[in-house]
Amino acid sequence: MNKFPVLFLSHGSPMMALATPENDPYVAVLQDLGKNLPKPRAILAISAHWYIRGDFVDVSTHPQTIYDFGGFPDALYGMKYPAPGFPE
Repeated sequence: MNKFPVLFLSHGSPMMALATPENDPYVAVLQDLGKNLPKPRAILAISAHWYIRGDFVDVSTHPQTIYDFGGFPDALYGMKYPAPGFPE
């Protein structure tokens, strides 16, 4: 089995979702990573943005987009990220 590189990527501000590589250098770096890294079978994302006690793992086949922020432009709340789940 080939090992994929381990990356720590800060999500930055939610406003980055509206940015483009032309107006945000960090977005340009992320886009470049997406083009040059091999496609992973799964991605583990760990978040401290939960408002409930306990540790949980989402093993659904189609996880929902979670909006864990407030006070931003409406365009952000309409964005979806329909990533497939990986229950295995």
